[in-house]
Order: sequence, then C-alpha cells, then structure tokens
Amino acid sequence: MKTIDVYILTGFVGAGKTTALNHLLRNEPLTAANPALIINEFGKIGVDGSLVARQDLKRYDINKGSIFCICTKTDFLKALTEIAESGCHQSLLIEATGIAETVDIESFLDAPKLKEIYQIKANLCLVDAANFTRVAAYLKPAKTQVQYADALIVNKCDLVSDAERDTLGQILESLNPTAPRVQTTYGKINTDFLAGIRHNIHDNKTLAQPPEDIIAVSISTEKPFDRDVFYQTLDDLKDNLLRLKGNINFGDGVRFVELAGTTISETEPSKELTKQNATPTAFTAIAWKIDRETLNNSFFDCVS
Repeated sequence: MKTIDVYILTGFVGAGKTTALNHLLRNEPLTAANPALIINEFGKIGVDGSLVARQDLKRYDINKGSIFCICTKTDFLKALTEIAESGCHQSLLIEATGIAETVDIESFLDAPKLKEIYQIKANLCLVDAANFTRVAAYLKPAKTQVQYADALIVNKCDLVSDAERDTLGQILESLNPTAPRVQTTYGKINTDFLAGIRHNIHDNKTLAQPPEDIIAVSISTEKPFDRDVFYQTLDDLKDNLLRLKGNINFGDGVRFVELAGTTISETEPSKELTKQNATPTAFTAIAWKIDRETLNNSFFDCVS
C-alpha cells in the first residue's frame, strides 16, 4: 500500500488557517495527490469545514475537541482508517483547532495498520502577526504550537509595522530557532517554501482534556438577533472572547460574522454553512475565563 503524505496546519484561533488551507488546495502537487481533509473544530458547528473552497474533496469534520486531545482520538483514528482503506488518497491535510496545545499526532499514527501508511511531511504553524504577542503572553497553546512547528507562516503582516514585525521575529526565534519562517498575507504559502520543509519528530504527551479555562459554545436559533445588542455584547466580552465565526440572522438578512483578534467583520453568509444547518443563525464562539452558561446566555440575550 502506498504511503499518504500528511500536512498539519496549526495556529492559534484567528490566525488564518482555513484561508491558508484554501491556498494550499490550489497547490498543483497537492491537488494532484487527491488530498483528503480532516477539519478539527472546538465547537459543535462545523463552520471551518463549510468555508473550504474545495467542497468536492473527501472531508472529515471532527468537532467538540482537539484531535491532539484523547477526548476525540476515536473519531480521529476512525477517519484515518477510512482514508487509508479507501486507497484513493496520496495526501492528507489536517486543520487543527486553534487551541490545540501539543502536536503528538505521531503517537496516534503509530497505531497498528496506520504507522506504515502515513508519513508526516510538515507541521505548519500560522502565526497571527497582529495578535500573537498579545495572546502568547497568557495563553499557552499559542506558544506551544510555535515550539513544535516545522515551519512558521507569519500571516497578516500587512496589519503591523516594520518594528512590530521585527519584535515578533525575535520572539519566534526564541521559541523555535530551527523552524524556517516566511512572512505573508491572506495565508498565501509559496510552493517552493513548502517543498523545503522537513518534519521533526517530537515526543509529546496526549492531553486528557482541553486546555484549562478555554470553552466553546455553539449557537443555533431560528430567532433573529438584535444587531446593536449583539455588538454591545461583543464589546462587553472583549476580554473573554478569543474567536467567533458563523452565520447570524439580524432580521434584515443573514450575515457571516467573524471575530479574529480585535477585528470584527461582516460579509455575505456562508452558503455551505446554511446548507448544513437547519437554522439561519449558526455560529461558534471560543472564550476563556468565563463559564459556559454565562457565555451562552449572553448570546441568547441578543435575540430580538
């Protein structure tokens, strides 16, 4: 049986992993290998999977936890087994949840019938140039993702000054001095850079539970949201919210709302997400230092 090349995308929430994945899927050597996809999200609603440009590819959505945590190991191994047994794919792209704390995927791939099939080619870490120094100071996953990466893609470089990029470069150098780095915008990864990456094996422990203090809530409802109340809620929760993404019905139409770092945007609704969910509002929010019930109630208080 032929081996399957594995590419892993990590990076803290909002770094631009799904955008980078879509660029990778335009990479001719990868697309020629008929890649399978595993999209890992912390929340219950598969928002990121709905944003993948190539909806024709075989995709496995693993939600409700990190694949680097034992809590979703069974689903992950089932997906790997199905991909291997299909004999249809020569490559596998994995987009990990933004709060993945370790990269111990090597131990998962060491399972019987899998260890001779899968070969990790690269662990690519997307670094949010505009927000990394802010979150890495108090959220451990942001740092460990950098430390275990084979290469660092410093994204959103257009949002920071030259001085800020230099400071970030020094921080990344101290965390992972051996990983090659490239600066980019909109998650664009050069083919030549990708081809030159070599994977380093790390011996890591598997997490038994998600990182401390980080939670996710997934909101689905038929009822419209009051836009003003919703945005006031985002402001009230600015010290807690790490990420928010999904479709929201504001009464005058459904919009795709995204919070990444301190930036909030509204665009046309995700059609694929609309197909996947029975309700017009379907989004996931990731937060820390707040209990799940309070966060959940805060959003349902926005219903008009």
